[in-house]
Amino acid sequence: MISFYDYLNIAFYVAFIVGVGIFYSRKSKNTSDYFRGGGVMPWWITGAAAWMGSFSAWTFTGAAGKIYETGPYVLCLYFAGFPTLLVLLAYTCYRFRRMRVVTPLEAVRLRFGPVSQQFYTWIRLPFLLFFGGVSLTSVSVFMAAVFGVDVTTMIISLGLIVVIVSMLGGTFAVAASDFVQMFLVVTVTVVTSVLALRQPGVGGVSGLLDKVPTRHFNWGEIARPEFIFLWFIALTANNIFAQNSMENSAKYLMTRSDRHARLMLIIPIVGTLLGPIIWIIPPMVSSVMHHDLGAMFPQLSYPHEAAFLATALDVLPNGMLGLLICGIFAATLTGMDASLNQAAGIYVRNFYLPIVNPQCSEKKLLITSKLCTAAFGAIIITVAIIFSLNRTSGLFDVLNQLGVSLWLPLAVPLSIGLFFKRTPSWSTWTTVLIGLLTAFVVKFFVTPQMFAWIPSLAGPYMPEEKTTFTLFATVAIVSSVCIGWFFFTSLFYERSTPEYKANVEEFFSNLRTPLLKDKDVKENTTIEASIGRLCVIYGAFVTLLVAIPNSLTGRLAFLFCGGVMLGTGLLLVWHYRTKAEKPA
Repeated sequence: MISFYDYLNIAFYVAFIVGVGIFYSRKSKNTSDYFRGGGVMPWWITGAAAWMGSFSAWTFTGAAGKIYETGPYVLCLYFAGFPTLLVLLAYTCYRFRRMRVVTPLEAVRLRFGPVSQQFYTWIRLPFLLFFGGVSLTSVSVFMAAVFGVDVTTMIISLGLIVVIVSMLGGTFAVAASDFVQMFLVVTVTVVTSVLALRQPGVGGVSGLLDKVPTRHFNWGEIARPEFIFLWFIALTANNIFAQNSMENSAKYLMTRSDRHARLMLIIPIVGTLLGPIIWIIPPMVSSVMHHDLGAMFPQLSYPHEAAFLATALDVLPNGMLGLLICGIFAATLTGMDASLNQAAGIYVRNFYLPIVNPQCSEKKLLITSKLCTAAFGAIIITVAIIFSLNRTSGLFDVLNQLGVSLWLPLAVPLSIGLFFKRTPSWSTWTTVLIGLLTAFVVKFFVTPQMFAWIPSLAGPYMPEEKTTFTLFATVAIVSSVCIGWFFFTSLFYERSTPEYKANVEEFFSNLRTPLLKDKDVKENTTIEASIGRLCVIYGAFVTLLVAIPNSLTGRLAFLFCGGVMLGTGLLLVWHYRTKAEKPA
């Protein structure tokens, strides 16, 4: 299944990302550098980091498994994020940057006071660690299928790599590796999809559309149109709240200006529109070529989650499976190291510094941040092991429902609070508690049968209809309750202390005040040129893999993947070297 050349690729990748962490460990001089890159990063770096952070190995496992079973139906999930990006572009991205903080929860303190900051610190921290563990489980499922080992062993091995990279380099290492890994993920998945379509048993796009199971395009076999529509609306609403919440501001705090905060959305917008169309091809091909994935991957509890891998094993040239493994791990690494970085930032900047040691020096604070990253990494590995041993359903539905039930109540007050100011300090944490209680009630007590009096929602119900109903009901009821309560608290705004009102006015004054123009911000060309050199190093290595014994098509595949990275790296190095040589 996996060759010597694949192991060579994996070994180089691990050495590369660990080397990135070690190299950038020298660049973080303080916690602002460690948690947000000093706030001077250009748009193309932060844009790549934002897009890479939006998906993980779940795309190649949980989502691929759903595509294998239901076809393009999953595109509803991906495209539900597009309206969110438009809202970010038009209204929110520059507001995030103008908050002028190091971590998102410092903005919570400025807007809602220290009590709300501590509440979010201690309620968001376990959520981050939990979802980090779930994300680690996603990639470990894939890797376990590749290497034929148990998932627990893979969780520990991969988790240690993530912790080392995150602990050493901070945001600089995260952003740099994200940019390089973006090209790795995109090029290898493009190659996989193109080669999958070229198989004689598939016959291109038209042949694939003719051969896939009828349920892939006859969604009536999956769920009624009313349920699918409500599911899409629920996903869109949830994304709008989640992505426009102050909690989601970390990547935007890295940018150097309002302009760069807007420009960085170019990459996520293009990726959201084009990426899913590429990713759905291999699992759809697998539904044509492999009708019994359980026989191929008997060690997996949910074999359909290896649909992407099954196609990759069929079509990739000798040695490229290793690149795919690295790309899929990269997709998870970006989300996990960002979660670790945010978790450490939450604890250090929002609890340790203001409560435990207000006089702490920046040098000691930086050391504490790295130690916290290591400790939280150990927790994430433990959570992943427990989750993998006890989950009772596929990753696709688990992540969707958990994301809505746990994150939505946290997101509503921090998204509306960015635009509406006349609420008291306790409006945040009371909204969250009421929202979490409501989500619990919906999950266990609200059923589709309660709405059977509506003809289009009457039973009997297919399994997918029950799942989509639960998600829609959660979003509709939880968001309505949270929004209603948050605005209700505005009746008590006038009873707030003068100090609190003054802080709120200052916060919104900052949101109205643009940052310095680009020409007034000192560019860190050393960091930017170094990212170009990283692309050159990794691109040159991949290009050299054309020497592996393969057909002409296989050699061209390596040339394409390596050439894109190598060319981009050379262009960046030339551009920033030229800029650095210009007289001031």
